[in-house]
Amino acid sequence: MTSARALPHTKRGSLNGISKEEPSIMQVAARAGLLSLSPSDLVFETSQEFGAAYYDYVLSTASFNEEWCSKTASSSTQNCQVLFLAKLDSHTNVEWFETAKVYPETLTSNGIPCTELAMIIMGTIIWRDKITRSKLLCLVKELNDENGVALEALKRATGKFKCFHHVLTIGSRRSSAASNCSSSSSYRSSISSTSSQDSMKLRVMMCQSRTEITEVPSQAIRDTKFLLVPNSNPLLCLCFPLT
Repeated sequence: MTSARALPHTKRGSLNGISKEEPSIMQVAARAGLLSLSPSDLVFETSQEFGAAYYDYVLSTASFNEEWCSKTASSSTQNCQVLFLAKLDSHTNVEWFETAKVYPETLTSNGIPCTELAMIIMGTIIWRDKITRSKLLCLVKELNDENGVALEALKRATGKFKCFHHVLTIGSRRSSAASNCSSSSSYRSSISSTSSQDSMKLRVMMCQSRTEITEVPSQAIRDTKFLLVPNSNPLLCLCFPLT
């Protein structure tokens, strides 16, 4: 079971006596890749009979080394991976936003690779109760031939949760959006424009709440490791809940 805390759109704190500001919802959306999308990216499928069906959630990840990744006010700045889950309403506006920070030592001590797809897989497990029986859009910068094992692992996880998903590669669009804001698997790509970015900003502005998971559940870490390295624990192969 995960615990979460609500985040205001702007929050001030202190790190080693220096005041810091929590990233705004728009900055977070940019780093999450939402502002890199166009409205057409949010379409899951279309049919003559039912029209367009849209994604229910957008899941992505980004690497942060800013002060707000620090665990406590007295700790040093750490690089960490941040997972983002955005809930879309029936009009494809952002209904709520939730984040989870994954620290380097968590990945290293458990033998989990620090890759986008590994983090996406962990995100599906962290938010399994939310994304079950939904349509999920996963954002990554790029995919290559070495991602086969991870893509199969993602397919296995989402299949267990009866979640329909696509993986969308957004390339350099996310970094561009972030700088402007100062921020079955399938392969898709699209071209971002200023007008589509403005459209996504309006959708983000409709966000009603923003929360942060304060601690990644140990089960999510264990299950992610098993999915990516299935031979790491033979006994787990017999009792793992995703089998």
